[in-house]
Amino acid sequence: MSYPIALAEEVCANFIETIDIRSDSLANIQTDYLTYELNNKPDMIITNPPFNIALDIIKKALDDVKDNGWIIMLLRLNFFGSKQRKEFWDKNMPRYAFVHHKRIGFTEHGGTDSIEYMHCCWQKGSTPDFCELKVI
Repeated sequence: MSYPIALAEEVCANFIETIDIRSDSLANIQTDYLTYELNNKPDMIITNPPFNIALDIIKKALDDVKDNGWIIMLLRLNFFGSKQRKEFWDKNMPRYAFVHHKRIGFTEHGGTDSIEYMHCCWQKGSTPDFCELKVI
């Protein structure tokens, strides 16, 4: 809900670049991030990736962001549990996982589903053995 407000702020408009594949988006670039080549390396990439391609987006973001930059993804908590992602976790453990104690509502009426969510945070170049989990 802060997205339109942040974009309207003059100070944010000068340094926030937004990309979205949806044609109804408020983003200034409407394209598929997975095929888009960034002109520069940002300090931070934040997104709510589609679950089925989240790993591809995370990998691209880790490549796209500046050294020591941050990648923050809104993910299902069960994203940690998967045989196919185990090798990725072994090499790319996030620094933090901020688990939401309340379920997030994604409908216009604030309805929730039965999924727990987290903001998973990687810092490029940091490879911790463990992820620090915080409940927020």
